[in-house]
Amino acid sequence: MRLGKVGVVVGARTRSSRLPGKALLPVQGIPMISFLLRRLSRCSGGTVILATTELPADDRLAEVARAEGVPVFRGADADVVARYVDAAERFAFDTVVRVTGDCPFVDAGLVDWCLSHAAKVERFDLATTKGRFPVGLDVEIYPAHLMARLHMEGCLSSVHREHLTLYLYDHKDRFTLSAIEPPVEWQIGGGDRHFTVDTRDDYEAASVLAARFVSPRFSVGELIAKAT
Repeated sequence: MRLGKVGVVVGARTRSSRLPGKALLPVQGIPMISFLLRRLSRCSGGTVILATTELPADDRLAEVARAEGVPVFRGADADVVARYVDAAERFAFDTVVRVTGDCPFVDAGLVDWCLSHAAKVERFDLATTKGRFPVGLDVEIYPAHLMARLHMEGCLSSVHREHLTLYLYDHKDRFTLSAIEPPVEWQIGGGDRHFTVDTRDDYEAASVLAARFVSPRFSVGELIAKAT
């Protein structure tokens, strides 16, 4: 499938019910959002941007991203669909790669792997790592025009608007979902190991794991090897 202009859109905000301000907590001595953006900086398949909210609470988040040389879009808070649609329109993206700020171990190699899969698929509405990759190494890819259409049709509930791709998963009979398979060295067998940062315990575990490396730019393969 022809992907056109690709945007790697990192969604993040400082308001969080379980761990407020987590995007700015230090990992390897820098804000977690900086850690993630540096891991994505060598992405060859698309342009990385940060999509955050217009709330004053996210001013610092926007400043940090700009200091990393990453363009920033500021939009809706809870309406994540609107924020992503408006960001894609602002930057004229044809295809959106969704990365969330609470998945700091996603990197350029993982994104480029997923984009290579998407480019080989004849047609998809959503290409996703969910259910195949370790939890927290999550990437979702969709055509920008599809989300824009759903946004305008008025079919989305408030829950669907808050959880960007949920409507597609909830209506698999209407949409074409393509599963992205990881290479063998990125798989973790058994256990409940995950790489998301939702809670204080998650953050502390991520900090300990990241401290095993000298910089943010280690591969997913190296991450898996250190985590198992």
